[in-house]
Amino acid sequence: MTDIDNDSREVDSRLKSESLTEEIPDKIIRRLPHYYVQLKYMMKKDIEYVSSEQLAKIMGFSSSLIRRDLSHFGQFGKKSYGYDVHCLYENLQQILGFGYEKTMIIVGAGFLGRALANNKSYSERGYILKGIFDKDPAIIGLEFNDIKVMDIELAPDFISEHEVDVAALAVPAESAQETADMLVNAGIKGIWDFTETPVEVPGNIILIEQNMNDGLCKISCKLVQKRQSPS
Repeated sequence: MTDIDNDSREVDSRLKSESLTEEIPDKIIRRLPHYYVQLKYMMKKDIEYVSSEQLAKIMGFSSSLIRRDLSHFGQFGKKSYGYDVHCLYENLQQILGFGYEKTMIIVGAGFLGRALANNKSYSERGYILKGIFDKDPAIIGLEFNDIKVMDIELAPDFISEHEVDVAALAVPAESAQETADMLVNAGIKGIWDFTETPVEVPGNIILIEQNMNDGLCKISCKLVQKRQSPS
């Protein structure tokens, strides 16, 4: 039996209703954005069906892992064709919560904070950037992406008043914990942390640590392997 046949027993391309209420393992969540990006590219290329084996070659995951990940949410295929790209893409949008409006702020308007302010992908993923904050008087009042930087002292009331869901944390490492504590006390639900320093938050707060140097570390490791391998 071919890989496509394995992927596509004659089933409805529908999302399991319980999959949106069950807790999704973090290891699967980490891979979902990669699937989303590839499917988005395939949609632009008018590709209608794709097998897990084809996805595996593109993404570097095993086909069995891809099948396990996607079967967690339902069946998305047609016999002898493979996964329905459009159906899977739309369901991933639902699983990832892109249709659900989420408000966010950026704390820290240095070079990284400014780059985050100009990120053009927020709206596609359901995020609305509401405010940018900093403590530097030289930065307060500047505008990035048509949003004026406000004094960080105003952040707690702003979070409460606008019911902000998420804060991108882009402050210096020495200010990370203090700022995170302020955000938590103000009622923030999730922190997207770019400080590359350990931050502690209560268990009910979603904390995603974004290490900007992970990619460089991986490249460095692979370069060392190449240098040490026999030519």
